Amino acid sequence: MRTPKLVVVDLDGTVVGHDTAHLRPSRAVVDALAAVRAAGVPVAVATGRALWSTLRTITDLGFTEGLHVASHGAIVYDIAVRRAVHQQHIDPAAAIAAYAAADPEVTFAIEYESRGWVTTTDFKRDFESVWLHTLDLDALGATRTPRLVARVPSLNPYGVGEARCPRAQAATDGARLDTTVYHAEVGFNGWTDVGPAGATKASGLDRVAHAYGVTAAETVVFGDSANDLPMFAWAGHAVAMGQAADSIKAAADEVAPSVADDGVAAVLRRWFP
Repeated sequence: MRTPKLVVVDLDGTVVGHDTAHLRPSRAVVDALAAVRAAGVPVAVATGRALWSTLRTITDLGFTEGLHVASHGAIVYDIAVRRAVHQQHIDPAAAIAAYAAADPEVTFAIEYESRGWVTTTDFKRDFESVWLHTLDLDALGATRTPRLVARVPSLNPYGVGEARCPRAQAATDGARLDTTVYHAEVGFNGWTDVGPAGATKASGLDRVAHAYGVTAAETVVFGDSANDLPMFAWAGHAVAMGQAADSIKAAADEVAPSVADDGVAAVLRRWFP
């Protein structure tokens, strides 16, 4: 690929490791992304994270402007003006009922505006985030949201092993969601994100690229997980991180060193020394 006109990075497993606590990006990655921006090429984050968590790491990366994608494409956020320029929501009630029928141990959470998580009382709050109040299933289902989380017990570790948790995948298959309404992203460790139909990192990035006057073919993307596959297919050049599952690497045009070895920085130096 020639020098890209847009650089896109996932967060967890790409610029920081997978962890339940807040991690800061390395100096090598911060400097590499600064070199891209100094060359006049925009950098966008595309993450499955909720907005409040996304903004924390964007700040750590040194960004003060630009368009960024959160919640698997349901939100596009302009950091310079501190507001969402695109946002999609779902009515989660039907999805809640479908998952509850598919797996009796499922628990739920929703993104509440840009403020934090609202959960059922049995949802494990076992990672660092912003936790708000609890609701019963009826009240949770009546609350519009960019993202519903359906979580089942899992022995699949976060960020390693299979790209999709088998039990979460089974629950999602059993739920048989209406794909004209919902899009499900099955994660590593029992966690499935349910958002609006058509909302993926690729759909969010298509909006970002259009705003910058850049095509998908002129874009390089970095990622490590199953939710990165839509943007891998969309972009002109897709880079998988070295620690990613084989199925993710197989979908990429290139495999970088791992996140622990600053793989994003290593690849970007080719174009932005």
